Amino acid sequence: MTDSTPPPAADSKWKALALVFLVLLGIAGAVLIALHVKESGKAAVTVVYTEGEAGAPDVNTGDVVDATDPQAVLEPRLGYRYKLFIEDDSDDLTSGIAKIGGRTTFVSGARRGQTVLADVTRVRERVVDANLVRVLSSVDLPPRPPREPFQPSADDSAGHVVDGAEMDVVISEASSQNPGQEGIARVAGLVVVVEGVTTIGERVNVRIVNRMERIAFAEPTGNPPGTEPLPEAARPRSRGFQPRPGDSAAHVLPGAEMDVIISEESSKNPGFEGIARVEGLVVVVNGVPEVGRRVNVRITGRQERIAFAEPTGKPAGTDPLPTSVRPVRRIFQPRPGDPAAHVVPGAEMDVVISEESGQNPGVDGVARVNGLVVFVQGVPTLGETVHVRITERRDRAANAVPTGKPAGSGATPPAGDVIRRAFTPDTAKAALDHVVAGAELDLEILERSEKFPDREGVAKIDGLVVFVTGATNVGETVRARITARRETVAFAEVLAAP
Repeated sequence: MTDSTPPPAADSKWKALALVFLVLLGIAGAVLIALHVKESGKAAVTVVYTEGEAGAPDVNTGDVVDATDPQAVLEPRLGYRYKLFIEDDSDDLTSGIAKIGGRTTFVSGARRGQTVLADVTRVRERVVDANLVRVLSSVDLPPRPPREPFQPSADDSAGHVVDGAEMDVVISEASSQNPGQEGIARVAGLVVVVEGVTTIGERVNVRIVNRMERIAFAEPTGNPPGTEPLPEAARPRSRGFQPRPGDSAAHVLPGAEMDVIISEESSKNPGFEGIARVEGLVVVVNGVPEVGRRVNVRITGRQERIAFAEPTGKPAGTDPLPTSVRPVRRIFQPRPGDPAAHVVPGAEMDVVISEESGQNPGVDGVARVNGLVVFVQGVPTLGETVHVRITERRDRAANAVPTGKPAGSGATPPAGDVIRRAFTPDTAKAALDHVVAGAELDLEILERSEKFPDREGVAKIDGLVVFVTGATNVGETVRARITARRETVAFAEVLAAP
């Protein structure tokens, strides 16, 4: 009898193939499930509004709303696009005028007779602003009949402001629509837009070219303005600061001109602005930082405790200034028992630079006289003795400049007066003991400083970061002197070639 049982080897082979097939089938199923889940996350939700349903008008579908039918009942909406017919030009010919639901709409750049697409950019109570998108068509409309000249009413306080009239006005503010091109003046409360004159406080002779009920347009005549006081109606009315009764600087208002003396440099914009005082009021003068200079200025802005001014370009007078305009010197008065009482403006002495200035490293140095901090301009080298003149003294600090005289021309500070705040190396980091102020080392520049990439490079000594002034070429090895050392950083300057 023959045995038909398959051999064990063949049975194992079929079992292995079945297992592989099942694994592949499982992987394929997992991939299909993942793809199905991912695609289902992208499902679009469609909301359908029927006409008249609440909420439907608030949905911007991106469609163009046809507003060319004057009988259409429409409400202008911000961000919507409209088809418009330009019925007229604006007075300044920069915009076209259309209507959206009866509301006047200014379309910048459009012209009379055009049919345009425009996007609404601003919706106000009575007026709408829109930007021109595209001109669809254009037709020639009959010329407009000449506009009747404005006829002021009998009680119009600006009745003399009519086309062709010439007068002096003072610019009181910049135009909000065309700043840099137009200035605003006021005559008896009437707004006068002056083309080409934007300097606040400037007095200019103008000719009225177009008068309307609430606004007039003017252009400079080229004639010099007068010097006599303006009529009350043409004087600029301050819409901001109003001097309180008893204000000794009440005359310091926009448009006023006067001589002042710069008593100090602006701390906010040194080198660009100077500070003067009128009756104790701080006046910031743009473009005049020179202390002691007398200059004729025009007030451009006034607040309660400060005013702003600019030079008029006119020569300053030579007569003595009123007492109220003379610079007030606020000289520091040392308190009784002040050990540095001799350190006052004008005093000369020798000092020793004990540390680098934290505010202007590499430029200024710091010395100490009887504990008083003295900032020495232009001398950052540690340990250097320099003869200086005190230029300013405050309670806890003084400023000084080198006199150019050799050290020893004045009294040297007594022993122990120079307080050195030298870094004490960590004994655990003996490899960096030699990196102290005054040490000269060869340093390789690895990168440029992020703060001062144009004048400072970065080197490293056993992990210690060293900022090297005067070396910015990456890969260059320079000879430098350590000027300051701290725990995790040091500062150095390149030595001049012998």
